[in-house]
Amino acid sequence: MAIVLYVGGSKDGDKGLVPHGFTKSRADTDVGPEIYTERFMELQGLGRVRVMALESLQDEAVRVRAAQHYR
Repeated sequence: MAIVLYVGGSKDGDKGLVPHGFTKSRADTDVGPEIYTERFMELQGLGRVRVMALESLQDEAVRVRAAQHYR
């Protein structure tokens, strides 16, 4: 298990557990399903972090949102 930060969608800013090796997760919301994919990225001042980001978000948007949650 690993603790990851969710970025985007209804789970934005939530921290949750994801079993090691999982690369996708799904959240069912009132407006439909949200698919989150695992991403590893460098955040300035933090180093390499693992996030689960909304599949449709571009990497730069994920980087900006994730950095806001770590401040």
